[in-house]
Amino acid sequence: MTTHGITFSLGGLLSLMLWGQPALAQEKSRYMGGPVELTEAPNGAIINAETLQASSRTLYLEPTTEKVAEGVWCIGGYSLANTTVIEGDDGLIVYDTGDTREEAAHIREAIEKISDKPIKVIIYSHSHYALGGGALVDDPDEVLIIGHPKLNETVQASLQGGGSPSAIPEVGPVMTSRVLVQFNNFMPTEGPDAALSGKLEVGQPIAFLPATKTVDDGEELELLGIKLKFFTEHLSDDHNLTVWVPEKGLVMNNFLWPGTPNIYTLRGGVYRDPLSWRDGLRVIRDLQPEVVCSTHARAITGKDEVMRRLTGYMDQISLTYDQTLRGILGGLSLGDLRNAVYIPPHLREIPENAQTYGETVHFPEAIYQYVIGWFDGDVTKLFRVAPTEEAERLVALMGGREKVLAAAREALEAKEFAWGAQLAHYVYLLDPADRDARQLKADLLRQMGYRTTGSIARAFLITEALALEGKVTVPRLVPPSPEIIAQSPETFVDFFRVRIDPKKAQDTDAVVEFVFTDKGNHSVALHVRQGVVEYVPVPSDYYREADAILQLDSATWAGMYLSQIDVEQGLKDGKLRLQKGDRQKLAALWALFDKFQPGKNYKIPPLED
Repeated sequence: MTTHGITFSLGGLLSLMLWGQPALAQEKSRYMGGPVELTEAPNGAIINAETLQASSRTLYLEPTTEKVAEGVWCIGGYSLANTTVIEGDDGLIVYDTGDTREEAAHIREAIEKISDKPIKVIIYSHSHYALGGGALVDDPDEVLIIGHPKLNETVQASLQGGGSPSAIPEVGPVMTSRVLVQFNNFMPTEGPDAALSGKLEVGQPIAFLPATKTVDDGEELELLGIKLKFFTEHLSDDHNLTVWVPEKGLVMNNFLWPGTPNIYTLRGGVYRDPLSWRDGLRVIRDLQPEVVCSTHARAITGKDEVMRRLTGYMDQISLTYDQTLRGILGGLSLGDLRNAVYIPPHLREIPENAQTYGETVHFPEAIYQYVIGWFDGDVTKLFRVAPTEEAERLVALMGGREKVLAAAREALEAKEFAWGAQLAHYVYLLDPADRDARQLKADLLRQMGYRTTGSIARAFLITEALALEGKVTVPRLVPPSPEIIAQSPETFVDFFRVRIDPKKAQDTDAVVEFVFTDKGNHSVALHVRQGVVEYVPVPSDYYREADAILQLDSATWAGMYLSQIDVEQGLKDGKLRLQKGDRQKLAALWALFDKFQPGKNYKIPPLED
């Protein structure tokens, strides 16, 4: 049988017709009245008891130095990442350095209690915990620093980008805000709503030492009398460097995490390929190590236990990925896929598979959207009404504001928090200043946050509850600092193009050139062309001349980018010099672009007194 150029056998067609849908998980959700044991953490945080039990098995919760083999130590509890130390003939090899100068200083103190030998080799597992190296050593020139071939450029991009690393750097300021939420920065340190883990250190002094030696996949080196083999081919959330130390039976890695593989993180970011993560674990497993030291998880010792845990962790990834594809083939919608991954008991027994960071329920939709896109075949989603209009119609249909809030309160009493939150959200959308709706929604989100096992979901739920109550303000975006913008002004001229208002600019056609006097008069340009902006990296090669040429230094551009310096005022103050063009036309052109307005860029509008 052939249709539209696609050929099916009759048996194949019948198998498609008879394909059964995967069974959905049947257990009652903890967010809809299912049984949950709550407990109190040492800092007073109310949490799901599973979280405390699981975390103690997979994380160094306090500063710890653990000897895992002869001449090998794992140091944890000083940072979001661990540090592995190997003693060589006349020096030390260190794997990961902490992410700030202060973290590295604490790690150095711990290392000095192990050995008085100098650190002679630093190896970075990936870019996230590579910023403390300079605080570990006195003379960096005497240290060999080893990294993945993409390590230096990845770190540099993160230090000079528009915000937290993103697949599309222009949206970095939004990603930064979401990262701060994920890592507990708006949560208190004590009390029921307290964070369960450390907060992300922002603006702390760093001590990054670039890699002086990059290694290829399979490359072998002998350092300080110890043979090392490096693997670079696969990744989890970054370009990973795995190290095999045969004589110690040791693998150092960033593939085995202290929680179920976080295939998608709620903050967003680049798609994390489950197959690459799985294959990175397979490389480690097939080495049959006796000791595994990981960037985040507690060390594991004993060949049989290492094999059990690595295989179980790898199988969790395979299960999540394959069962998501099975669900897609079975015709499940995006919403149905959330509950389509059944985890067998033996995989639940693997400590590292605990749902304490990310949660499997959030992964299938991310895989689906990567594979197929947002449209799941439900044609009613093709032309949906806007969320606020939907809320307006539904609230009216349900009998008005009071009835909807009453139903949400009943859901709260019945512990049907997910349903209650959805109801309260409809009323909130109609009036974000509605104090009753805000408080009720906050109460519902807070109870969900107490019950989740994942620290990421808990951070988002409780942070939003606090914001609704007016206890914290969460920015919708966090712009880069003036210093970062000034380092690479042309990058942010390019990024500026996405801030054009196409309705205001639909009748404008003009080119403005920027000449940076502190960068050797390097120039770039923007062409505003009837609602679209084209970035021009080499104005002298462009097909038309600039209508306006503006001379300025990088610091002034940073102020303009952040809406701290107005074009007209800058020209009056002499910070800007118009080499060519009309001042009024330039000011009018500038008004076509959106401004950073910190007081209006809140995710949740602040409560008014």
